[in-house]
Amino acid sequence: DLMSDHDANPGNRSAGKKKSWIPIAIGVVILLAFVAIGIIGFGISYLRQNVAVIETTGVDADRQFQEVYAQFPNQQPLLTIVDGKPQYVAERTSRATSDAKLNTMHILAYDDQKGQTATVTLPFWIVRMKTGPFRISAYQRGWDDRGASLRVDDIEKYGPGIVVDTSGQAHGRVLIWVD
Repeated sequence: DLMSDHDANPGNRSAGKKKSWIPIAIGVVILLAFVAIGIIGFGISYLRQNVAVIETTGVDADRQFQEVYAQFPNQQPLLTIVDGKPQYVAERTSRATSDAKLNTMHILAYDDQKGQTATVTLPFWIVRMKTGPFRISAYQRGWDDRGASLRVDDIEKYGPGIVVDTSGQAHGRVLIWVD
């Protein structure tokens, strides 16, 4: 008999293969856990570097909003929300399209009840990952979101500038711009 005991019993072969996959499966699960922890750590680090909330007065917040407008002289926002009503600004929507490459989206928000200003900076490649339109709405404030939406293509079409300004809101203001 030239066959060994191992070759004669095919059940032993499948049992050996099953046992060899167990460490591989455990290794894959551990690797995925480390990748998940790394992504979470990167996200937290990114947010700590690109989101800032500071105590401020209404005068200081107004100055910050004016400084942003000074970066884009004689240019209106693509979308304004005044007294809860969204409106596309005709000057921006009738303007020729821009070939400028957008790199960053900035958000400046002021809450006058808390006396805080928040700033957020996002690389535009993250914004490009969004599929479908951005819906501009806040049901608790009664904004009508049916006519207020922007696609990433809309923002890129009009190039660098102020995208949204929510001036005239009861408890604060939000300004979004791209460059």
